[in-house]
Amino acid sequence: MVNTDAQVEPVARVTYLAGYIFLSYVISAMGCATTLELLHRRTSRSGLYNWYLLLTSSITMGGIGIWCMHFIGNRAIVLGNGEPNIQILYNVAFTGTSFVLPVAVLLFAFYAVGVEEKAGYLRILIGGLLTGSSVCGMHYVGQLGISNYSCSYHPANVVGSAIIAIFSSIAALGIFFRWRASWTDSWWRRGICACLLAVAVTGMHWTAAVGTSYRDHDRNVVNGTQLSRSQVVIVCAVLACVACVILSACAIVAGSNRRKSTTRAHQLVLACVYFDPTGRVMVTPQALLPTRKIVDHYIGRTFKDDDLTRTHPTFLWAFRATRNWPVVKDLVPFMRNRLNSEESAIQKHVLSRGVFMDKDTELQTDFDTLFKQLFCVTAQELSDELRLPLQDLGTLYDDVLSTAIPVSRLSRAMGRSSLRTGKGQMMFSVRQLNKIESARLSSQGFRFATIEHVTGTLSRRIHVPEASLIHTLRDMRDYASTNRGFEEGVHLISYVMRPTVHDHFEILTTKGVGNPLPSITLPMKQLEPQHLQLLFQMEGWSMNACIKYLLSDASSRAFPNLTDFRSQLTQSIISLSKTLPEDMRMAAQLSARPLTAPCRSQPSNPEQSFQNCTLLTFCVVGTLDTQVPNPDYTWTPFRLFRVQQQVNEALADRESFARELGQELFCTDVRSGSAGSDNDLASTTKMAILQLWPSHKRSKSSKGGSGSSLHSQESLVEPAAMALRDITVHKEVRVDITRLHETSTQNPFNGHDSRTIVAAGEVNTPATYVDELYSLCYSPGIRFRPDSSLHHVSHMSSR
Repeated sequence: MVNTDAQVEPVARVTYLAGYIFLSYVISAMGCATTLELLHRRTSRSGLYNWYLLLTSSITMGGIGIWCMHFIGNRAIVLGNGEPNIQILYNVAFTGTSFVLPVAVLLFAFYAVGVEEKAGYLRILIGGLLTGSSVCGMHYVGQLGISNYSCSYHPANVVGSAIIAIFSSIAALGIFFRWRASWTDSWWRRGICACLLAVAVTGMHWTAAVGTSYRDHDRNVVNGTQLSRSQVVIVCAVLACVACVILSACAIVAGSNRRKSTTRAHQLVLACVYFDPTGRVMVTPQALLPTRKIVDHYIGRTFKDDDLTRTHPTFLWAFRATRNWPVVKDLVPFMRNRLNSEESAIQKHVLSRGVFMDKDTELQTDFDTLFKQLFCVTAQELSDELRLPLQDLGTLYDDVLSTAIPVSRLSRAMGRSSLRTGKGQMMFSVRQLNKIESARLSSQGFRFATIEHVTGTLSRRIHVPEASLIHTLRDMRDYASTNRGFEEGVHLISYVMRPTVHDHFEILTTKGVGNPLPSITLPMKQLEPQHLQLLFQMEGWSMNACIKYLLSDASSRAFPNLTDFRSQLTQSIISLSKTLPEDMRMAAQLSARPLTAPCRSQPSNPEQSFQNCTLLTFCVVGTLDTQVPNPDYTWTPFRLFRVQQQVNEALADRESFARELGQELFCTDVRSGSAGSDNDLASTTKMAILQLWPSHKRSKSSKGGSGSSLHSQESLVEPAAMALRDITVHKEVRVDITRLHETSTQNPFNGHDSRTIVAAGEVNTPATYVDELYSLCYSPGIRFRPDSSLHHVSHMSSR
C-alpha cells in the first residue's frame, strides 16, 4: 500500500476487530439489562423515587446501551493498515450531543409507556418507535462527530438499520412489559429482553456501519483538539462500570429480600395488605408485602410454641388494638422505652420482671404483655416505613396464617410433600385505600396488581401454598372493603351456634357481605307496639310454625290491622329459611324480644356512631357435627365474633380498651420498678388515656338526663351464672317503659339496655348484643319470659 504520508486513498479501506465487536454487544446488553431492572422497579409517574428511576433508566439505556455501544463498536473499525494518524477522530460538541439526544428521547419514550399493570399495545408501539429512533438518531449524530473524514451512507443500509432498530425495540419492550404485567418477569426473563434490546442496538449499528464509506481524510485535524478513540473508550468503560455497580446493587437487594423472606418463614411477623379501589393488592416490585418481624415465635403457656390462634386472648387484644390506634399511638414511645430497657436485661438472660429468658426456657408470666408491646411498636415501625400515621395503618385480619417451608428435592423423592408446616406465622393489617392514597403509595415505590398475578411469586416469597394464599387474599379483599355491621332498620336473623372441641363455640356467619349474621332486612325503620303483640304470639315457635300461623285465618282475625307486616314477615321468614337445612328450620325458635345492635356508619356521615338497629332472632344450638351446605356461610369462633361486633361500637370500646391498656401497662410498670424517665413518660401518657373517660361519662350522663323526662326505668337483674366449659355468662336486663305518644318520633326499643357479660378465657370486653344472643340460646328462663314492660305497652295500646 502507498505510504499514508505521501498519499491517501479517496475512500479509506475498512477492516474490523472481532474482539471490540463482541465487547460492544456486551456493553450494550449491560446497559439494556440495567435499564430494564430500573424500569421494573418503577411504580408510578409521580414521586421523586419514580422520577429518579425514569431518569437513570434513560441514562443507562441512552448513555450505556446505545452511546457506549456505538463508540466501543467504532473502536473495532480500523482504517487502512491501522496507522494511528489516519484513524477516526471525534468532535467534542457532536460527541456530547450524541449522548444527550438518546437520553432525552428515551426519557419521553419510557414515560409514554407508563407504569400501568397492563401496558397497552399503542403505548408499547410508541415506546418502541421512539427507542428505535433514538438508536438511529444517536448513531448518525455520533457519525457527524467524526472530524477528520467525510462519511457517505448506502440508502439500503440506512433503511435496513432503521427497521432493525425499531422492530427489535418494539419486540423487546413489548415482551418485557407484557411479562411485567403478568408478574412473570424473573431475572432471566429480563435478561432475555435485555439481550433482544441489545440486538436492536448492535444490529442497527453494524448494518449502518457496513454501508458507511470514509472519504477525504483531513490532515489538518490533529489529536490535540479532538477526542481520540482511546479516550472515548475510557469514558465508555467508566460508564459500563457504573452499569455493573447498579446491577450488582439490584442483585444484592434482591438476594437480601429472598433471605429475609426465608428467615421470616420461621418468625411471627406483621404484614400490610392494602387494596386499591379496583381490588388490586399492593406489593413491592419484587412481589413482596410490606412486612416487619414482631418476635421470633410466640411463646405460649402450653407445650406448643406456635399456639397463637385467632381465638387466643392475645390475638383478640391485638384485634381490638388495631381498632383503637388513636389510644395506642400515644403509648408507643412508652412501650418502646420499656422494651429498650428490657433488651439489656435479656442480654443478661434475665428480664426486668425477674423471668429467666433462655431459648430452652418458656416464659410463664409476662410474655403476653411483652408481645402486646412488641406488636404495637412493630406496627408503628411499619407505619413509619409506609409513611402513614399509625391510625391509618389498617385493622387486623381475623386470622393467623401459618407459613410452610419448602422441602428439598431429595425429601420429595422420598415421598414427602413439597411443603411442610413451619413455625412461622403471619398477622395481616388490611385496609381499603382510596385513589389518592393508592397514588401516593405508588409514588413511594409500591405496585398494585391483581391477586391472581402475584400469588405465584408471593407464595414462594412468604412460603405459603398458592391455593391457600389466593383464598386468603380474596377473603382479605372482601374483609377490607366490607363494613361488618348491620344497616339501620329491622332485621330478621338466624343465630346458629355449635360446640367445638378447641374453639368452644362457633357461630354461623355470612361471607363477604355487610350483615355479619344470616339475615333478611324488613322494609321498615322500626317496630311498633302492635307488631310486638304479633311477635309475642309466636314466641318460641319454629320457622315453619311461624309461616303457617302468619298465613292462617287465625292471625288475620287476631291482627286485622297488620296485613302488610304479616306479609312482609312471612316473606322474610321464607327467604331466611331457604338458606338453612330442613332440620335446622325445625329446630330454630323465634325470640320475640327485639335486640339492639349498633349500625355501621353511613358513607355520608362516617362519624355517626350511635345509631342502632333492631334484630328479631331465630335461635338454634346444633351438635358437634352440624353442617350448613350453603357456600355463602361460614363458621366463626364465638370469641372472635364477639370481639368483632364489640369493636363496631367504636367509642364504647375505646373507653374500655383505654382503661384496660392503662391498667395493664402502668400496673406492670409499678411492679417492675421502671426508671424515673419512664415514670415521667408513663404519667404523660396515662393522662392522655384518662382524658377519654370523663368526657364519655359526661356525654352519657347528659344523654340520660335529657331522657329522664321521657322514660321511666325499672331494672330486672338476673344473675344467671352458668358455666359452659370455660365460659361464664352473667345476665343483667334493663327495660325502659316508653310512652306510646313518643313512638312516632323515637324507637321505643332504643331505651332497652340489655347487657350480658361473657367471660371466655381471658377476654375481658364489654357486653354486646352477641352476649344477649348467647343467653337466648342457654337461658330459657330469660328467653321465654315476656318483658312485663312490653305487656304494659300492649295493654295500653289495646285501650
